[in-house]
Formats: sequence, C-alpha cells, structure tokens
Amino acid sequence: MGAQRITDDVVREVARDLRERYAFDDEDVRFLGAKLADDPRVARRADDRAFAERFIGEHRETFDRLAE
Repeated sequence: MGAQRITDDVVREVARDLRERYAFDDEDVRFLGAKLADDPRVARRADDRAFAERFIGEHRETFDRLAE
C-alpha cells in the first residue's frame, strides 16, 4: 500500500504534470488512466483487499482475542 492516499488533489497534480511534462491533452490523460485501471495488479490488489476484509469479518472473534 502506498504511503500517500490518492486524493483529488493528487490526481489533479499528476494530471497537470502529465500535461506539462509530456504535452498530454485530456484524452491522453483519460487513456492513460484507463490503461492503468486495466492493469491486472490493480485488480489483484482489489481482490486481495476484498478477501482480507471478508476474512477478518468472518473471524472477528479470533482477531479480537489475538489483539488482547
């Protein structure tokens, strides 16, 4: 997990940097975002997170006992 959250401000800053550094237009930035979203690592992270949340929810008593 990244040290910094992806906030709207971060998205705006990255998009601005892409426009300035690489002369991307809005369509280029959207295309890059779509390519990143199709990255299988992103899907795996979402699947992993969903599994972890489900696992913790199903075994909450165990985790509570271990935390004592």
